[in-house]
Formats: sequence, C-alpha cells, structure tokens
Amino acid sequence: MADESKSKGKILVVDDSADIRLLLILKLKKVGYEVLAASNGMEALEMVGENKDIKLIILDVMMPVMNGIQTMKLLLNRIEKNQTSTDEGETEEEAEEPISKDVPEAENLPLLKVVFCTAKQDPRQIELALQAGADDYITKPIDETIMVQKINRLMGQNENQMFAILRTQLEITIEEYPKEKPALMTEVSEVSCKFECGYHIPDATVVTIHSPKLEGYFKRPVLLKGAVVFQEKKGPDLFETDIFFKGLTEDDRKELRSVTTTKRELKEEEEEEEEGEEGEKEEE
Repeated sequence: MADESKSKGKILVVDDSADIRLLLILKLKKVGYEVLAASNGMEALEMVGENKDIKLIILDVMMPVMNGIQTMKLLLNRIEKNQTSTDEGETEEEAEEPISKDVPEAENLPLLKVVFCTAKQDPRQIELALQAGADDYITKPIDETIMVQKINRLMGQNENQMFAILRTQLEITIEEYPKEKPALMTEVSEVSCKFECGYHIPDATVVTIHSPKLEGYFKRPVLLKGAVVFQEKKGPDLFETDIFFKGLTEDDRKELRSVTTTKRELKEEEEEEEEGEEGEKEEE
C-alpha cells in the first residue's frame, strides 16, 4: 500500500479485466496515488461506501453485474441525494424511505470524480458516458501518458502548474489539419499549450503547431509537436484543446522558457497596436 502521508490521493479502479486492473494499479501507484480495485459495479459501490477518502473512480463501461454507466448513475444520484439532505435536512417521509440493502447508504458515499474507460473504436460509448455525468474518459488500448495527465488534472495534481504559463492570443495553424481554419492559442508553457479550434481532435492525436508570432521570439527553430490530452466542447463549433508537448529537447524548453518567464501576455501585433491606441486615447 502507498504511504498515505506521501499519497496524492486515493483512486478506485473498476474493471472486470484483471490485466487492466493490474496495469492501472501499477501505473497509478508509480506516480504517487493510493489505488483500490473492484471487478464490477456492485463491488465498486461497496468500496466507495467503505472508503470516504476516495477522490476519483475509473470505471470500465462494459462490465458484468452492473455496467459502468449504471454504476455511475446510481452512485451520483445517491451522492446528490445525500448532499441535499445534509444541506436542507430530511423530511420525516424521506427519513422513513427504505434504502436498498444491495448498495451502501448515501451517507457513506463521498464526492468524487468519475473517469470512464471505453473502447477507442466506439465513440458512441464516450458520448453516452460524458452525457451521463462523467468528468472525463480514457480509451483502450490505454495510453499511459495521456491517462496520467488526465488523472493528475482531475486530482488537482497537474504538474504543468510547476512551469510558468504565458497567456496568449495567437493565431496558429495545425499542420495535420491543413484544410481547417486557423486556431487560437490561449496559453503556453515549456511543457504544454492550450488552444481553441473549430473541430474535434481525438485524444492522443499528435499534432504540430505553427505560430509565426511565437516562433519570432525563438533564437532558432523549435518544433512544437504534442499529443492531445483533453478537448472540451465549448460551443457548436468551438473546442478547447490541451496539448502536452512530446520530444522537446532541453534547448527547445529553454527557448520556450525565455518567452514564458519574461512576458505576462503575448498577442498578435495588430491587437497589441489597437490596445496601445486605446490606452493613448484614455490618457488624452
């Protein structure tokens, strides 16, 4: 068992495959989490009821006894009911309402994040899982780097926060999507960046970013290539996308650091000029 004093938090892995459970347990323990495991939804509900310090649950969608979506809905419904009764107080009728003996009582269920584990070739499963209330998802076969980044973010342990983040408003192009309109980079660090685009990019997709403005600050060419870790839909044609850089050398990171640590914000020249003019008018 992980040393609780050094643990980043407790996670429950729920999957009917012993191999998948073992893989997730070993990987998550290696990066500092305490990990419990269950082979089906019923076991998961019991374990969550017995362990109030579980912060996140990784649920396989296709499981015997109770599938992942059924497990999550029951779990979230009972947590919500518990929070409501705690905040507002139960009525006599609610207090007398019988509780199923097959699942733990609501008062034993903690607030937690839910991540689904789905088959990559079935996008409908992903959509259903997110609509049902999941916070995020990982796909099989599991990309360990992507998984850890997702878990760190949801657990509030995002290592990217260790690095200076530069807020930006820069037009960028994605080499792998030449027919799409330019995207907008909103922030960048020496390990990651975030941008908004009008199209969906699947998790783990490797993309190459070009920004004439940003590249103008580098003393030599830097290849901004990275894998998609998160993509959240913000509107009908707007996706916020997080990229974790891959293959950067220390010299590459040094060039990025020279920009992210010396500037508070970086915008296209046109926007900077407009803001400068507005500032001059206000002074007059």
